[in-house]
Amino acid sequence: MISFLVLATEDKSSFLNLLEDNEVRPAEEVFIFSYLAKDSKLHLNWEIKENYYLYLNSILIKRGEDSLEYKIIETNIIDHEDEFFGKTKIIRNSLNISVNNEIKDVRIKVFYQGCADKGFCYPIQSKDLK
Repeated sequence: MISFLVLATEDKSSFLNLLEDNEVRPAEEVFIFSYLAKDSKLHLNWEIKENYYLYLNSILIKRGEDSLEYKIIETNIIDHEDEFFGKTKIIRNSLNISVNNEIKDVRIKVFYQGCADKGFCYPIQSKDLK
């Protein structure tokens, strides 16, 4: 009860800023995913907000049951020491990749996973491309 009274008498804006700084934002807000289908290629893009990152080895693209290879067009890959995965590579800021897509009538699914610098890791995310 005492700690509650102390917080209640302090500057409320500082307390609200503290709550906001520790807020876990939804994955859709910190890993903004988009794609463009052009000719026989898919161009996939992630905009990664500041203080967040994707694991490079978490990027998986599947057509049906088959994993598809992709080509990295542009990104910022960084070596990272992770408490769960050990030495790994992460991506900051953005990721742009392309995938061949000659078979258009089979659904493609994209998987990825990332974390916040504050230590929170998101579950694996998936997107269905139509």
